[in-house]
Amino acid sequence: MMRLWKVVVLVNFALAVGVGLGYLRWAREVRELRQEVMKARQTAGPPEAGPRSWTVRGVVRVVSRASGAVFITHETIPGLMQGMTMGFEAEDPKVLDGIRPGDPVRFTLREKGERVFLTAIQKVKQP
Repeated sequence: MMRLWKVVVLVNFALAVGVGLGYLRWAREVRELRQEVMKARQTAGPPEAGPRSWTVRGVVRVVSRASGAVFITHETIPGLMQGMTMGFEAEDPKVLDGIRPGDPVRFTLREKGERVFLTAIQKVKQP
């Protein structure tokens, strides 16, 4: 019969080998990912000059005039994000006048530095 200390040593050895091999695989995957990112950066063109803007459609969910924000369920915004429901800060809270939850809208977002602001919003007819 194997003594308990031998069992403990073998289990610890197996764990050490498993963890070590896991770290080696992880390091290889990280290196490959970095190479892919570098290739993508090299093939991508230079970033667009100046602020970007997008005009898309959505449905208003919540209007918070006090904070100057609106939550909209919107379609995919090319080059920015997938379709989802999220809040947008209005550049000027007056653009939210006349907008109510449930309104189908077309709205414009404009990039300013690291942030994106809602610059225009208008009701549209239901499709």
